[in-house]
Amino acid sequence: MSADARPTSVIRQQGNRLRDEPSLYLRQHAHNPVEWFPWGVEALAEAAARDRPIFLSIGYSSCHWCHVMEKEAFDDDAIADFLNRHFICIKVDREERPDLDAVYMDAVQALTGHGGWPMSAFLTPAGRPFHGGTYFPPAQFSQLLGQVAQLWRERPQDLREQADKVAAHVAAVPEWAVAAHEGPDDRWLGAAADRAAENFDAEHGGFRQRQKFPTPIKWRFLVQRWRQTGDSGLREMLNTTLEAMAGRGLRDHLGGGFHRYTVDPAWTVPHFEKMLYDNAQLASLYLEAGEALDRPDFTAVARDTLAFLCREMRDPAGGLFASFDADSGGHEGSYYVWSPEGITAVTGPADGAAVCALLGVTPAGNFENSGSSVLSRRLNSGDADEALFTRHRPALLAARALRTPPDLDRKVVTGWNGLAIAALARGSVACGDPAFAEAAATAADFLLTRHLRDDGTLWRASSDGRTAGEGIVDDYACLADGLLELFLATGGVRWLAAARALIDTARRRFAHPDGGWYLTAEGDEAPLGRTIELFDSVVPSGNAVMLQALLKLAALTGETEFADEAAATLAARAGLLERGGLEVAGWLQAAALTLTPPFTVVVAGDEGSPDTDALASEAGRVRPVQVLVVRVPADGAGADLAAIAPALGGKSARAGRPTAYACRGRTCDAPVQEASALRAQLGG
Repeated sequence: MSADARPTSVIRQQGNRLRDEPSLYLRQHAHNPVEWFPWGVEALAEAAARDRPIFLSIGYSSCHWCHVMEKEAFDDDAIADFLNRHFICIKVDREERPDLDAVYMDAVQALTGHGGWPMSAFLTPAGRPFHGGTYFPPAQFSQLLGQVAQLWRERPQDLREQADKVAAHVAAVPEWAVAAHEGPDDRWLGAAADRAAENFDAEHGGFRQRQKFPTPIKWRFLVQRWRQTGDSGLREMLNTTLEAMAGRGLRDHLGGGFHRYTVDPAWTVPHFEKMLYDNAQLASLYLEAGEALDRPDFTAVARDTLAFLCREMRDPAGGLFASFDADSGGHEGSYYVWSPEGITAVTGPADGAAVCALLGVTPAGNFENSGSSVLSRRLNSGDADEALFTRHRPALLAARALRTPPDLDRKVVTGWNGLAIAALARGSVACGDPAFAEAAATAADFLLTRHLRDDGTLWRASSDGRTAGEGIVDDYACLADGLLELFLATGGVRWLAAARALIDTARRRFAHPDGGWYLTAEGDEAPLGRTIELFDSVVPSGNAVMLQALLKLAALTGETEFADEAAATLAARAGLLERGGLEVAGWLQAAALTLTPPFTVVVAGDEGSPDTDALASEAGRVRPVQVLVVRVPADGAGADLAAIAPALGGKSARAGRPTAYACRGRTCDAPVQEASALRAQLGG
């Protein structure tokens, strides 16, 4: 093929086009002998000019199998030389470009029936996919490269026709997902909960799967459903699952936080990545479940998770980092597992056996026949066990810190930070810890200063101060929702103003004519056309979060246009809610808010007054109906708040006593000054 291909030895020494990229994941491949391009005009133009197929590899820095394929294939001189001579090779960080990841993953799943990372796709020079897969062992990968190169030489038109069919499939939306209806129906929520019960793993908790993912968006919907119905079966499912996730190997019992998933159905051995989006959502789940189910131990798990985020994953400037790697010094899990000898060496022989029993460390072990164990710890194990753990935890952590730690990807992702801001804001209220509100505020400041442009649009991510990627609808929605939660936690008017501005920008730039919002903004790059992401994945869909943010904004401002838009979108996508089940749990949560609109309770009174606190505490009690609590000074909301949220204005303390106003939509009950009267207004 090309005579001007650089020798692989030269590429190793000089680096390829990834060496100056902000993404840690891309820079990790900068000295592969593959002539990698980042996604962009240069790479696509090169493919068109040379009429070469594109080999597209998408992954992320904490992905274990991405590292494996790099070592086995992309660092192999023979494989790299073949790639360089026959393909234009493009590497993408899926966390910077979730839009590309979404469409090409849909294509790979359509072609192969499965997906995952590293994602490997073969494209025409125009960027249309005709073949793909995930991880390939080196021999299989070499054989595949030869077959694709031969087909491109001999039958390029066949591959182009195949690519056109795949692109059309990716762009299509199932007819049932656009079926309209008058509006949400509570039966759809009940049907989703019933299907969850049918798929429940009664032995281990979670859903019946060979591998166990925490899927917090699904369990938050089920918490909400339990609050509405009081169904004892749901309560049992929730308790069993949340105890298992927090007590077994999914959770890092020493350092805090949760791993990404477990490779077994009993939640024992995790895939050791730690993702910001998982930990933010799980903290919110355990906060909500702790309150709803009256489980202080669940609230303690949330507090510990939020403390981990603040301690281990926070940029000094305020943003929260993306992830910890699965590998430690090239070995997955080595940072986290323990042998009985290792435990005893730290705790001493007097307590060693007891600590091993407490943390599930045995001579046989449970990790890859190594004689080492992933730690577990039963919740509510008793005061003596709690004291034993508390006494030895610092020393065990100090000993672990001497090991080779997993790499930390210091990328700051806008949408994931929005999820974390929401969790921290909720945690500051539920745990009574102002440090969490402070952390949420510094993260919000970071994003509004560094990721928000002057025209109101967002960058997707930044690394070491360098921004990358256009914000997708998830970024606008999740950040706006986090800012709304921060406003509720702190009363800071600027957070409400910023949330409203982001929502208005998203409504204008992402609107879909059939209801909902495109993944990418109008005018942004979309190689297979603009698509709409309807289903939740490891994070709630941007559409679902937008709906919930609109409904909260409507409740706070009293402006019905926000609620009307949410209701119209839900009606337009009614088929999705009727048939999607827990795969659209975020949409179902929004539907529940339209079926049973939230109360907004304005508590007007002096800060620190016991009577003010009593009214706010009563308003914040867990109820079947969601309640948004806003505290304002005794003389009422200031002019800046009233201008942004007219419904919050004109409500002040009466006769010198703190006063509460409970409102739904444009209707408010009579102002009250006793917690018992407010309780009656809110339904007991």
